[in-house]
Amino acid sequence: MIFVDKPEAFAEASKKILASSWAAVDTEADSLHHYSEKLSLLQVSISDEDYVIDPLTPLPLSEFLLKLSEKDLIFHAADSDVRLLKKACPFSPKKVFDTMIAAQILGYPKIGLADLAERHCGLKLSKAEQKADWSGRPLEAKLIAYAANDTHYLKTISDAMREELRGLGRLDWHSQQCAKLLETLEALKPEETDRSAAWQIKGAKNLKGKALTFLKEFWGWREMMAEQRDKPPFKILNSEYLVQMAEWAAQNPGMDIGDWKTAPRNVKGEHRSALNAVISKAQTLPQAVLELPKRKFPKVKWTDKENQILNEFKTTREKFAAELKLNASLIATNATLENLAIQKPKDLEQMKRSGILLPWQMDVAGQEFLKVLNA
Repeated sequence: MIFVDKPEAFAEASKKILASSWAAVDTEADSLHHYSEKLSLLQVSISDEDYVIDPLTPLPLSEFLLKLSEKDLIFHAADSDVRLLKKACPFSPKKVFDTMIAAQILGYPKIGLADLAERHCGLKLSKAEQKADWSGRPLEAKLIAYAANDTHYLKTISDAMREELRGLGRLDWHSQQCAKLLETLEALKPEETDRSAAWQIKGAKNLKGKALTFLKEFWGWREMMAEQRDKPPFKILNSEYLVQMAEWAAQNPGMDIGDWKTAPRNVKGEHRSALNAVISKAQTLPQAVLELPKRKFPKVKWTDKENQILNEFKTTREKFAAELKLNASLIATNATLENLAIQKPKDLEQMKRSGILLPWQMDVAGQEFLKVLNA
């Protein structure tokens, strides 16, 4: 295992990595410890070496990642890693083998990396450092070794899973799912700068009237504090408490937040004065209004007939999931079934053109879904 944090070492590592036809890739971020998430480690394994690359040092990562994206890449749960790499540099992988997706398609009961390593390599990977601060420097040797293990076994695991998929006739299913993931990630737009609705956290829909204004102001205060202290917002105050606090403030106008009997200790202590000031300001502000998210599909008024179709779709899906020993959502998510009920394709060709289902999903359940629509 080689830790790469110098330009000379990076030049040598990138030369060897890019000479390989494949690479196993993983990343580490610091979102559990800092306000703004950043790429903190990049792990890459090839046949004869594991590299742990430090992206917090000035290394020419962009050019390297552009070339790496042309290789056959192995990930476990590629979604989060590719998102993080795309934020840091231009990165658009062309072909990936995702071992988590493979585990889902094979119907494994446990799909974590440690579970796959135990199943296919006969070893137990430690989970002790999962919550480490990967942006801290210098990194302890045990952290570097832990990070390297995340890619060291991926080729062995992926080779074994590839054979299992081939044996079950599901290798093409996996390829389609991975391609669909990359297509979705490629279509992602850069992060929106407009965060006007970001205060609408879980539980906001249950609030009414002035409580929404309090929630919006409490959320803004927490963001300010988190940025100032360079901490994740949840380490300032949990979102659940923001909602409860907003409800309490609306029901107890003019009262000191310290009188909230079930308030967390830091609300009654460290943040008491600041939160009382937020409450005082919020009382003078216009009523906050929930902004409804943009719908992916057009709003449709469901008839009894369409509800019946949707229920029959779900029954059909559950039947195939049981037969194939798969999670039902892998065959079709609820959103997919709703879209299918809205689009109402008349035949397989029309269903194919709609792009609602992947080819393997159509092979499994397409005909039965059409029978439901044409009943």
